[in-house]
Formats: sequence, C-alpha cells, structure tokens
Amino acid sequence: MLPPDVFTADYGDRGVPSELWATEDLRNAGFMVFQVDHRLAPPLKLPDQTSEGHAPDQTDDLKRQILAALADPQCDGTIYLVGGSAGGTLALWVALDSAAGAVTGWNESVRAHIKAVVSLSGPTNFCNLMNPGNIPPNAITRFQNTLDNYVDLPDGTGCDADPQQKLNHASPYWLVTNGATSSPPPIRLYTTDGDTVPYAQEDDMYIALHTRFPALDLVKYRMSYKYTDPNHHAYTYWHSVNDDLNGGNECVSQQVINFLQAHP
Repeated sequence: MLPPDVFTADYGDRGVPSELWATEDLRNAGFMVFQVDHRLAPPLKLPDQTSEGHAPDQTDDLKRQILAALADPQCDGTIYLVGGSAGGTLALWVALDSAAGAVTGWNESVRAHIKAVVSLSGPTNFCNLMNPGNIPPNAITRFQNTLDNYVDLPDGTGCDADPQQKLNHASPYWLVTNGATSSPPPIRLYTTDGDTVPYAQEDDMYIALHTRFPALDLVKYRMSYKYTDPNHHAYTYWHSVNDDLNGGNECVSQQVINFLQAHP
C-alpha cells in the first residue's frame, strides 16, 4: 500500500483513518499488507535522508521494496499494488517499468510478480492540467506545484517551460505512450468528479493503456462526489459506494478486494 503523501509528507501511515480502514480491510481479506516508505521530495524529508528525493528516487525505492518482499519467506511471490494519490502514480509507474535504472536486480521477470494494481486518484499525465471537475483554481495551483517539486522544478514551471521534459518523462502516461514494451498487470483506476487530482488524469491513462494494450484487463471508475464532498480523494472514498455507471453500486473497498482476489 502506498499512502497519499503528495510525494513530500509521510503522514499516510501515521493515523489517517481512511487508510487505516483500507489496511484493516485488506488484512481481514487475507492479504499481508505493507505500508511502503520511500524517499520524500523537499521540504519534508524522511529522517536521515541525504538525497534530495526527487523522481525517480520514489519509484526506485518502491522497486527495492518489492524486491525485499519477494525475498521474504512469508511472501508467496504474488505482489499487489494499491496506491492513493501520489501513491497511485508510483504504483502505476512501477507496474509498467521493467528498466532497472539504479535498482540492482529489477527486471521484467521481477515486474511480472505484480499481479494487479489499483490507483485511487493517482496523477498520470503531468502535462495535462485540464480541470473538468471545476475544482478551485488554488487547488490546481497546488497540484501543479506538487508535480514541479517532485521532478525538481520551481513552482509554477509547467511543461511549456520545461525544456528537459522532466514532467513529461516522469508521467506514467508518457511511459505507456513512449516506453513500456510489455503489457502491465490488470489495473483499476478510480477518481471522482471533484477530485483534487482532476479526473482528466484518469481519462488520459485509460485511453493510453487501452490504445497500447487493447487486451488489458482495465476498468476506470469516476464517481459523482463533488469537490465539497469530504469523500472525494484517494482512500477517503474507500468505504463509499461506487455510483459510476460501471460501478454496480458496490463499496469501493469490496470492489478492490474482489479485484485483487480474482488475480492470484
């Protein structure tokens, strides 16, 4: 499980109720659950962290966590990734990326141990700031600044002023359209109408994945909760009813559990 930590704050596994509910539900369903720590971008770094913590430190750390889990005798070799917000971004990236980079031992055969992925409000296309849900402009500004900080750019930079394409190249969407060569595991994408991560992000990822991998087990859900609803982002709608046309009026938590259990 990857917390909704906006790449900078390590609060997700320290008592946020919705994430604790998700952890407990998954454990009760028979899963061994690990809260994944990764390096954090400025200003809030992990204790004793010496690196700056910009991308790809976070995805590299997640790859190392998966390698460590696979080496644990308690692990049966099956890995599931469930991520909220920024955690959804990291989960999608690692499920698509077989390149070792700085991570010794990471390769396609290791990536194949990931059997299913759930992204709850995960940003996917860092160059798309469209706001179809009409969330307040200040929330969009915070969203852009978070992405800029993640890739080591000044606040407010955006893709038009990013000659090295740091934002583009750190996007899971870009990895699908330009880099991923092997089909990812089954994926579920969740968001809401008024999500603080605009639902255009989910739409972009769905289209890219469906175009590149038409046979992929892939479903997206966009629930109707508006920006003023407290259950609009990441794990906060874990215990909400999925009222999307494809949602079946089931609780998101039960949908996720059923989905993971269907892919042993």
